[in-house]
Amino acid sequence: MNFSQSRRWAAPLLAFALLFIAINNANADEMTGRQILDEVSSRHDRPYETENQTMTLIDNRGNTEERTLRRYAREWDNGLYRYLLVFDQPAGVRGVALLTWQNRGASDDQWIHLPAYGREMKRSADGGKRNYFMGTDFAFEDMTSEDRDKFKYERQPDETAELKNQDGTVIDTIDSYVVDAYPKDKELAAETGYKYRRLYISKDRFYIRRIDFYDRRGRFLKNQYAWDMEQIEGDTWRANTVLMDNAREKHQTLVHIQNRDLSEDAVPERMFEQRWVTSGRHLRQ
Repeated sequence: MNFSQSRRWAAPLLAFALLFIAINNANADEMTGRQILDEVSSRHDRPYETENQTMTLIDNRGNTEERTLRRYAREWDNGLYRYLLVFDQPAGVRGVALLTWQNRGASDDQWIHLPAYGREMKRSADGGKRNYFMGTDFAFEDMTSEDRDKFKYERQPDETAELKNQDGTVIDTIDSYVVDAYPKDKELAAETGYKYRRLYISKDRFYIRRIDFYDRRGRFLKNQYAWDMEQIEGDTWRANTVLMDNAREKHQTLVHIQNRDLSEDAVPERMFEQRWVTSGRHLRQ
């Protein structure tokens, strides 16, 4: 193909590409809040996943406490997930574990294992899910993905969302769909610590990059920011850094993902039973 022939083909191809982008943008602009969250799930949910994480707690004076932990997730045959979170260091939290089973049409089941108080796991009371977990800025209810049928998603005007690091510096701006998530399940509404959460979903990847949390009276509480993005498989992305910035408590929790594994072998079914934890098999040797 000579240069003049290439030019004749280039213009129609460019026009087609621009038309395709315009159609996709128009379709996205017509999406409801629920449809946007469904797209988030279809792109980024995976049936098996484990992560090794480091966690830094930062108080209002800049003092820090470092922790290492592991997070496991597995999808069950019913489409719901089970999660296990295990602390490895420092010694004071080694062996602490949080086991969560998602339920459809009912509250999620959560159990916590505190080695200092014996081998048994303690069931989390429903109202206790709004409490902060192990001195972090994550509440128990923040530790899992949500059952979308339990929420009402109201789309808001699109925004350019700012992402901030632990120093308060704006590190990125994201062209975002904005969706407010309200609990519509009566049981969940009675348990949650939030009236609603405002979700900022990036238009390019349909990934939740920022969440603003509002307490039960509708007052601003805290932000969650996600950055250091990595494409891990097809349209699936992950943030390797997550910051929960608690404005009310003047405290922050910074999480770095060291590595992850998406294989089924990394999260065997037996790992998500209480006896796996109470027998001590959750401890890394």
